[in-house]
Amino acid sequence: MATSTCNDSASDQADNKLFVAAIDVGSSFSGWAFSSISDLEQAKTNIHVKSWYSTYTSYSTGKTPTCALIKPDGETLDSFGYEAERRYDELLSKNQHENYFFFKHFKTRLYVKYNEPLNTGMKLVDQLGKVLPAIKVFSASIWFLAKDMFSDLEKRFQDIRLGDIRWVITVPAIWTDQAKYLMRESALQAGLPSNSIVIALEPEAASVYCRQLDVCAVNRDTGVMLSSLEVGSKYLVLDAGGGTIDLTIHEIAPSNRVKQVVVSSGNIFGGNEVNNEFEKFLKTALSDEKYEQFKKFETEDWLFLMGEFEVKKKSFNPENTDCVNMRFPQSLKDIYEADNRKTILRKVKKTKKIEKALNRTGFGKDIIIKRDKMSFPSDVFVKFFGPAVEMTIQQMKKVLGNMLVGSISCILMVGGFSECILLQQVVKSEFANIPVIVPVEASTAVLQGAVLYGYNPPVILERVVKYTYGVAGSSDFKPDKHPIEKRFVTDFGVQCNDIFSKHVTRGDLVKFDTQHKKRYFIQNRNQNKVQIDIYASELSNPRFTTDKDCHVVGKIILDLSCTDDIRNNPIEVTFAFGGTEITVTAEEAKSGRKVSTVVSFLE
Repeated sequence: MATSTCNDSASDQADNKLFVAAIDVGSSFSGWAFSSISDLEQAKTNIHVKSWYSTYTSYSTGKTPTCALIKPDGETLDSFGYEAERRYDELLSKNQHENYFFFKHFKTRLYVKYNEPLNTGMKLVDQLGKVLPAIKVFSASIWFLAKDMFSDLEKRFQDIRLGDIRWVITVPAIWTDQAKYLMRESALQAGLPSNSIVIALEPEAASVYCRQLDVCAVNRDTGVMLSSLEVGSKYLVLDAGGGTIDLTIHEIAPSNRVKQVVVSSGNIFGGNEVNNEFEKFLKTALSDEKYEQFKKFETEDWLFLMGEFEVKKKSFNPENTDCVNMRFPQSLKDIYEADNRKTILRKVKKTKKIEKALNRTGFGKDIIIKRDKMSFPSDVFVKFFGPAVEMTIQQMKKVLGNMLVGSISCILMVGGFSECILLQQVVKSEFANIPVIVPVEASTAVLQGAVLYGYNPPVILERVVKYTYGVAGSSDFKPDKHPIEKRFVTDFGVQCNDIFSKHVTRGDLVKFDTQHKKRYFIQNRNQNKVQIDIYASELSNPRFTTDKDCHVVGKIILDLSCTDDIRNNPIEVTFAFGGTEITVTAEEAKSGRKVSTVVSFLE
């Protein structure tokens, strides 16, 4: 039984806030952004995004690498981002790195299926094989970004406090509830106030940003603007990041709001997969051992090499590029040739052999190495993109295949990988009848959109429920319908145990301001508390909580009042799905005593 009520909790959060800040711990790159509430109230888009600078590149970026260097105590963050790369290289050069923990691209470890366990004790493995609890690494990363942003705010505004800020943490839409909650716990351990934390889904944040900015979200060939789409128009959001591909379909709702139309889907074949293919190429040519030596002992050269590849990856345009030139580190040549340097003659022969080694990899025979340059023909370089682009197109076809032909007004491409020209070209070619929009700042669209979302969460009017949710209940036992092993006797009759009491069905649309309620009755007179186990399933109509596809995702405990008539003291359980997290409330009818929580979902 579902009833509609007003849910004011989200809107109330901003009443006493002065700023909205967004933190994006990305799979490849991370960053922060903020804006003042007063600017947002006046519909100004004065969103400040931090510019980051690297020792290994000559340009600034809107995000910094997701790298965390933690001191030997396993507790204290030494540095983060570009600075962590520089510091780790420095430690390596002095042979002082072995007791430090260096984590890179660790966010994808939280991508699991809903029935796979996540807990606060799960471990992450660093670059040298050492482990730390994941929550320590994530909380340290959030702490750094929050502290860095707060320091910037302090320079601009006097007497600023943490409590003056609403903190928005972004997560992929394809993440499970457990992964989202682990990010919330990480933010709490980082010192952010509990009542100031909002979790934003990355495709939704990007959608909000591009809906509000005409100039940045327009298809220049057709003139289609996301902000000018009529109510009822649908568009596909492709959030292509470094680690994940997030896909969802949104529909324009009245009052400039947005509805989710289908369950979010995606994969972990983001832009990092292109980098992985490049590294596989080098490992195949030079051997795993030699390449790992290069990474370990010539870290600065390795960072330069991968930084340059990242730039080439985004700018590569096979339509007007004959070849791609990159610097080939002398140190990598030296490591490869280290076994045979007894004579100048043998060294020359080995130098020739490195070209042969690169050409034997299956990427073609036209790769040229000349002094410190490596040149790839365009048709060879494009092979690095194969798996990532193919998986992205395959996932898009799967999503669009379930929609009516002509029902999608445009495709919105956001995320760092969406800045890749080749990916843009392939998407436009594969879906030639649908206008494709790539905002000017695709890599920071999520970050800036999260600021706008944090100011106005109800802008997402409806979402599609990803799983079927309910609680473990009981019903009158019927011998012809129920398994005998589930029969149990209570003070009020014979019951069937482990009934999946459904509150909402997978695929249902839930509005921002609705709650789903059911009443439950206590089964024993002397019961003084009740534990309500919360379940999820990918099935639309699970029968029992013990069915193969049902999994417990949380629990809530409520103390009961002393009463002579416990059957007239029902418990009302409410599921609130309007936000990005699920809130479950249990309330005792007689006393009004209630317990309400953002469900943990962690084991």
